[in-house]
Amino acid sequence: MQQELHPWNWFAPENSRVLIVGTFPPTKRNWSFDFFYPNKANFFWRIMARIAETEIQYPSGELAVEERKDILRKLRVAVTDMGRHIQRSGNSSLDENLSIVEYMNIFQILDENPGIHKVIFTSSSGKESAARWFNNFLATHDIKHRFPTGKRPIKSAFQYRDRTIELVVLYSTSPRAANRFSFEDLVELYRNEIVD
Repeated sequence: MQQELHPWNWFAPENSRVLIVGTFPPTKRNWSFDFFYPNKANFFWRIMARIAETEIQYPSGELAVEERKDILRKLRVAVTDMGRHIQRSGNSSLDENLSIVEYMNIFQILDENPGIHKVIFTSSSGKESAARWFNNFLATHDIKHRFPTGKRPIKSAFQYRDRTIELVVLYSTSPRAANRFSFEDLVELYRNEIVD
């Protein structure tokens, strides 16, 4: 088991409306750049670029990071993961090989970004997932929450201070999880939740 701290915590453009939450970055050997969803096999950035009606120009390096931040700015989407400090077994990127040590402070992100009204989770199946870790995070603050079961998008909500935060569980954009759906279906699923 190796312990890891999240390398970026979160990125939230000014006027963010939506927060997308994953579990934790993959092992560093799978990174193409130093930012969220750095594994080029993951469909996340292709999906975001399609929704933003732009093309990905840079596959790696600093320019790739800036390009992806620009996509998030255009969409007014913030991004983070539920794990701030984790243990990883077997140098594996799979969620089931991660265990939580400390959750990311989602409430701080909401406090600093009062325009966020929706949180999208990129995974919910399995013992270790963004949605499950979020429920556990809420429980540490004495907030009980369970997502309904059923076909995605799975929708719920919780009250945070004076805001109702909509919660949405979508399918993961990782190739292993996404192989049951076409790329176009994933784009539509995400677009419907991101675009007002």
